[in-house]
Amino acid sequence: MAELLFRSWLPPEADVNISSAGVQALLGHGIDRSSASALGQLGIDPSQHRARQFEPWMAVDADLILTAERAHRDQVMTELPSAFRRTFTMKEFARLSRHVGSGNPKEVIAEIAGIRAIDGPVPEDDDNMPDPYRGRIKQATSIAQQVSATVRATISVLGLVADRPNVTSVASAAVAGATGVPSRPRPLPR
Repeated sequence: MAELLFRSWLPPEADVNISSAGVQALLGHGIDRSSASALGQLGIDPSQHRARQFEPWMAVDADLILTAERAHRDQVMTELPSAFRRTFTMKEFARLSRHVGSGNPKEVIAEIAGIRAIDGPVPEDDDNMPDPYRGRIKQATSIAQQVSATVRATISVLGLVADRPNVTSVASAAVAGATGVPSRPRPLPR
């Protein structure tokens, strides 16, 4: 979901590379029906999206790595220790983004990494995104709304809006599959 939302909501002039992979991906499979329905409600066609397995090399050059759960975040950092300061759960990054101003993506990511503990201990469920896989459509719709909020916060804090193109790369590990590209970007919802 996150990859397709980023692809859909980033402005056309933003030079951003988005990819995703799962830590337990069903290689080559598309998005499950309930998640596809939830994305369809947001005007996103997920039909070309295919799952792929996360491999550490995928995150080596990423400026930002967002995961669905802390366990996924920890796996990325275990397999690629150099990624520590640029790896967060989606919800963690969005939560921390409220403490910084928007701007240059690399500077914002570094600033957020530096304040990682600012909120003190946070319950794990507050940082984990529920998995909609094969759940009910109502559940997938609720999760799509949560993913949408984190994507919106990330795009905003990184300054990736129509009048401020920047170059960065975002890898969404353990979120979904990879390579789905919608036909045209849609405006960022408010």
